[in-house]
Amino acid sequence: MYYLAVLISVLLGYLSGGVSYARIFTRLGTGKDITQIGNGNPGTSNVMRQAGKGWGMLTFLSDILKGSLIMMLVKVLFFSSAPVFDIVPPFSGAGYLAVMLTGIAAIYGHAYPLYYRFRGGGSIAVLFGCWSYLIYPQFFLCAALAWLLVKLFLSRISYPLARTTPIVFIIMTPLFLLGESLFSDTWRALHPDSLLFDHIGIGNHFQMFDGNGWLLIAGILLYAVSVIITNLRLLKNEILVKQTKTT
Repeated sequence: MYYLAVLISVLLGYLSGGVSYARIFTRLGTGKDITQIGNGNPGTSNVMRQAGKGWGMLTFLSDILKGSLIMMLVKVLFFSSAPVFDIVPPFSGAGYLAVMLTGIAAIYGHAYPLYYRFRGGGSIAVLFGCWSYLIYPQFFLCAALAWLLVKLFLSRISYPLARTTPIVFIIMTPLFLLGESLFSDTWRALHPDSLLFDHIGIGNHFQMFDGNGWLLIAGILLYAVSVIITNLRLLKNEILVKQTKTT
């Protein structure tokens, strides 16, 4: 039953991720197809440039929520301490693993949506939604540190700060969690009695789930790798488009 619940959860995550709010809001705002204007990327930045900041912010928030809300739904249905459907996990932390896999499926659903012939965006906003639910204390701290590091040391590079900061943040966050765990003796849950947020805590994450807390750090690293893969694909396509225009 557990593995069937995981399969359903991953499928829900993928289908949720595949809803392209960039296409929907650009169509509502301009009547145009976002993949046919600007740089063709169905993402927040292109929507802001082509349809306006309001539609761009709606896209950004919707992409964040389609990652976090589907994970919350899956946890409530199957993997909370009082789930709608009673699932017996095969090991401690198995429910958390399933919730993380749901978010990763949402990332790949956004990047390779079934509804749009597998032509999607880079999934950074979806990652933000997933991480803000999984590790919100570390998420906000690492986001602030990434912005500060880029501002202080990388502000003169030719690559835009709006792209450099997420890259630094994505690389930094798994390393921060690892360092936090290695240099802390205990793990403290911030919401131990919550059905949705009992996994949130600070300190030595390896002590979570009866010693299976390495699942969290490995999962966060897998998120980072997944988003790097999807954005390398988009960067390659962007370079090819620029080369075509100059030849």
